[in-house]
Amino acid sequence: MKYGRIAGNKSINETIYRCFECICEEDARKFVKKLGEQPHYGPQVMHTFRELILGAYLASSGLNVRYDYPVDSSTPDWCILDEISKLRGIVELTNLHTKQSIENEIKQAFQAKDSWADWMPLNDNRLYQSIWNKAQVYKSLVERHCVPYVIAVFGDFFAAVDIDELHPCLNDSGTGLFGLYPTISGVLFFEEEAGRYHFKYFPNSHAIMEIQLAEGAFP
Repeated sequence: MKYGRIAGNKSINETIYRCFECICEEDARKFVKKLGEQPHYGPQVMHTFRELILGAYLASSGLNVRYDYPVDSSTPDWCILDEISKLRGIVELTNLHTKQSIENEIKQAFQAKDSWADWMPLNDNRLYQSIWNKAQVYKSLVERHCVPYVIAVFGDFFAAVDIDELHPCLNDSGTGLFGLYPTISGVLFFEEEAGRYHFKYFPNSHAIMEIQLAEGAFP
């Protein structure tokens, strides 16, 4: 292993190296540094890991992507570049977490009896707010550069995001984020199942700048 053991979990460590096969060397080194500096069992390191998964998937789909690539005074998660490194799109990840009290309850149940059973609350408001925040962050940047902007959504086990919850957030009449923010080209939803990440793309029919992203699984 070129950089040694990066993650304590063997499966995650193998996935990290699989991702490194897809992205450029400079970006791989950025992730080695970032993952090494973050607590291995905190939420931030998992967010960074999913940023890596996202970029590796985009690269495996044939896109030329760069991580934390400087654009004006910003560094979006992933920038899509053309063959002369001109900006052609931005992809930003948002993680949806459930309330800390519910997450703690689930963890305690698994520690006590390896199982948990209850109803998860609907994520509509939290999901809407999470995507809305990302829509705001890069609105002026994508307008200035006239490039597509995709927001990637990952819901971890504790948040239990269902794809069906996306539709009202994005498409409801009057409040749907796709109608309110035509600068959003689409939303790329992904979730993990048995060590593989499955991606589904929802294009915005109101988008000023369109982009089509492949659907599939990684690795």
